[in-house]
Amino acid sequence: METQFYMQLGFPAAARVLARLHYSPVTPHSVEVTFDMGGDHAPVVWTLGRELLRNGLSRPAGMGDVQIDPTSLDSRTLILRLHSPDGTAEFGLPGQALDDFLRRTAKAVPYGREAEAPGFLADLDRALAAMLAEPW
Repeated sequence: METQFYMQLGFPAAARVLARLHYSPVTPHSVEVTFDMGGDHAPVVWTLGRELLRNGLSRPAGMGDVQIDPTSLDSRTLILRLHSPDGTAEFGLPGQALDDFLRRTAKAVPYGREAEAPGFLADLDRALAAMLAEPW
């Protein structure tokens, strides 16, 4: 399942960035976000926790590299902060669009039932087997 919307980079600056959110039941705990910066810039992909995004709809959530929280100025806007060794990016994003997307993911895989998602355990088994097969 996928959705896209524009996010405000450097809130409240005017730069808009296309964000594509992708969710797959094979990786039920996470949402992949692809930021299309436009021009000659390659898309940037981050994997975020689905529960973290859900929590950020109503209160500050996350610590470390990913933080999300509603703004005090506009309850319809969320602030997403992504920290990397190269710096910090801060985005303003439409809370309703994120909420709609997360509701659709919950219909595909209800919260708390991620381990029952089709393909999840098979994918986990493959990942563990690959890690154990690698030489130390």
